[in-house]
Amino acid sequence: MLISNIYMKRSLIGGILAAIAAPLSAQQLPNVVVILADDLGYGDLSCYGATRVSTPNVDRLASAGLRFTNAHACASTSTPSRYSLLTGEYCFRRHGTDIATGDAGMIIRPSQTTVADIFKQKGYATAAIGKWHLGLGDKQGTQGWNGTLDMSPADIGFDHHYLMAATADRVPCVFIEDGRVVNYDPTAPISVNYTSNFEGEPTGAANPELLTKLKSSHGHNQSIVNGIGRIGYMKGGGRALWRDEDIADSISAAAVRFIERNKEQPFFMYLCTNDVHVPRMPNERFRGKSVLGLRGEAILQFDETVGNVLAALEANGLTDNTLVILTSDNGPVLDDGYQDQAATLNGSHTPWGNWRGGKYSAFEAGTRVPFIVCWPGTVRSGDTSNALVSQIDLLADAAALINTNVPLGAGIDSRNSLDTWLGRNADDRSFAATMAANRTLSLQSGQWKYIEPSNGAAKITTVNIETGYLSTPQLYDLAADPGETANVYSSRPAEAELMASRLAELRLPVTATDTTFWYYLITPKRESRYTTHTTDGLKGFTEPQGNASMWKLTRRADGTYDLVNRASGLFLTTGEVKIPAVQMPTSTTPPASGWTLTTSGIMGCLYAISNGTSELNQSGSARNYLVLNWGNGTNVTDAGCLYSLVPADAECNVIEGISTISTEDFGVSGKDLFYKGNCIAALYDLAGHRLPLSQLPTPGFYIVQTHDGTSLTVCLKR
Repeated sequence: MLISNIYMKRSLIGGILAAIAAPLSAQQLPNVVVILADDLGYGDLSCYGATRVSTPNVDRLASAGLRFTNAHACASTSTPSRYSLLTGEYCFRRHGTDIATGDAGMIIRPSQTTVADIFKQKGYATAAIGKWHLGLGDKQGTQGWNGTLDMSPADIGFDHHYLMAATADRVPCVFIEDGRVVNYDPTAPISVNYTSNFEGEPTGAANPELLTKLKSSHGHNQSIVNGIGRIGYMKGGGRALWRDEDIADSISAAAVRFIERNKEQPFFMYLCTNDVHVPRMPNERFRGKSVLGLRGEAILQFDETVGNVLAALEANGLTDNTLVILTSDNGPVLDDGYQDQAATLNGSHTPWGNWRGGKYSAFEAGTRVPFIVCWPGTVRSGDTSNALVSQIDLLADAAALINTNVPLGAGIDSRNSLDTWLGRNADDRSFAATMAANRTLSLQSGQWKYIEPSNGAAKITTVNIETGYLSTPQLYDLAADPGETANVYSSRPAEAELMASRLAELRLPVTATDTTFWYYLITPKRESRYTTHTTDGLKGFTEPQGNASMWKLTRRADGTYDLVNRASGLFLTTGEVKIPAVQMPTSTTPPASGWTLTTSGIMGCLYAISNGTSELNQSGSARNYLVLNWGNGTNVTDAGCLYSLVPADAECNVIEGISTISTEDFGVSGKDLFYKGNCIAALYDLAGHRLPLSQLPTPGFYIVQTHDGTSLTVCLKR
């Protein structure tokens, strides 16, 4: 299905740019659709110069929007690239972000903030559709494929998901919708194993005669599904097993359904196609339609999916108010494990464009990907930008787009590049960091590209791709040498040293884990109860003084906390107890030791904060420690040393007398968790780290956020 010429003829209204900077109403909030192709190279689209394959729908999207020529995925393989795009955190910071098996546990944990979480702060409907490849279930190899998964994208901000667990060449070969296998067949229960086969089950290695649709060229010869060998072993599935020829149609239909069901509210859709990943087995209607063979047909199929989505937006009157971002997870590969003649039929086609390398590689073609941004009436049509941009910024850009905040400690590597993405300027990102298959890091800044030393083969012979791995550092001038042919590391020592030091600094661990929520620090039994940071220290006020009276908990690695003020950004430090009382000190950096949280029934729904030498709340064993001076240093009453935290701008209810949280307490209905009739959207610990609804927490303090996004409940269980 082709998109209408309306995408090519939208008028360009510069005045809208100013309106976007203002707060947006629910009706004004734009829908956002991210279309992420799989293994689609920079040169695989006709709008990027391809001549042996035509992509009219993508071309029209580019004609109606902005096409970038220097855009980067964060990794040259799927799992780490997707991890970084959704979390705003570089994949090299986390172990376990390499290419995931089909039975991997969830790599993004519920405690992390995702792009979907950012949109949910403004009430968006959110969906993840298509290829996932970021793990499902809590732990590897323990998924309940025959029931409801104990952890899913629902735990990281997605209201709805319709997914392939990993890739089409990995088992299990079924779709997962909202935590359950689609078309589940109870007569053929599913078993998955990535170490050993199931007795009596054929494999591509032992039974090549059963590979009736595609034969393996290397690997991909374990379980056989739909006449195609896979990675991993699978038993069962029955009518739930997919037919490769229908995968794209299933994904496209799920995307259109989501658009139609949510057309009356703002939505965010993360749409990941399987095309053009192996095994390439497009629908029969594409057979023989491309001189590039199956890989070319897969590109045509991808283009049709794009057209279907854009047509659905237009049919539902959503074109003008929808921002569409189209890109790829990493660079291209031809022979990636199947005898589909991709390399033989490629001819003069250049999936890698003008760049060196490809998928898996540290060279430029591994991560320089197509990147198109279209928003009729807002993004100027038909433009090309040479600005350096990175997918890592999606999270921060989403927050800027809808005028919401990124929680401190979330999206630690994501920066607001929205003006560049929308074409308001052509400013380069200060740098773009990328990771190759063996976790080698590269850094591009301006014209320079630095590849750190690494061990590994210079070429992956099975896929015929140069890796860029070298035991000595590499520095390339991309302006003069886009093909990365001349290593100038030795001849440009100043630039080399600068790039190496920048990368070394980037690799330093980031430990910020600030909370999601702001609190009032109060003295409940004093008239001047709100602790407020002023220009001359801390003072108490009868009423809160805006942001100056709000504090946030910052959790340390040892489990203690610091307090930071919302208005000043200064940290409240732990201090020596003195009488008369003295000001509690503040600093621009976190203090050397933090506060520890202790529960206290005395305070009802509130809780105490203390460090090793002073108590911020009275208790039976520690009373009357005077740690805060309200002005004259003479406060010596019990009421003056009783401190507690209350969520700011939120309802605070007390739930007492609960020894444990169980399904009987909450009541589980479908994917939603309920407490006494109130539907819970998310469950957090005190530091604002989200907990999976499917794994009920142990007794303690928790924050419950309801679907309206504003009502918070601090639950005390004793």
